[in-house]
Amino acid sequence: MTAVLVLAAALLAVAAVLLVVRMTIGPTILDRSVALDVLVAVTVCATGLHVARTGVTYALPMLVVLAGCGMVGAVSVARYASRSDDLGAGESGEARNGGEGR
Repeated sequence: MTAVLVLAAALLAVAAVLLVVRMTIGPTILDRSVALDVLVAVTVCATGLHVARTGVTYALPMLVVLAGCGMVGAVSVARYASRSDDLGAGESGEARNGGEGR
């Protein structure tokens, strides 16, 4: 059982390092957002491993909070990206219509 937990922790550590690299070199904000969302999921998994290894339950509410933060963050970035896309499309549409509104 300990070998499985160590292997899982090592895989999560490698995933976290790769995600941090993706967050730093991601060409768009959506790439960075997805990497951050997956990094939160990796953190939730690592916390679950800690709970499984030690048997303490004080970290279980933290799992719920981290999952909620990950969801709220992903939705917020998606709304921001869709609004900036709408604004960009609206401005180019006005330019094509000779400055007329929609």
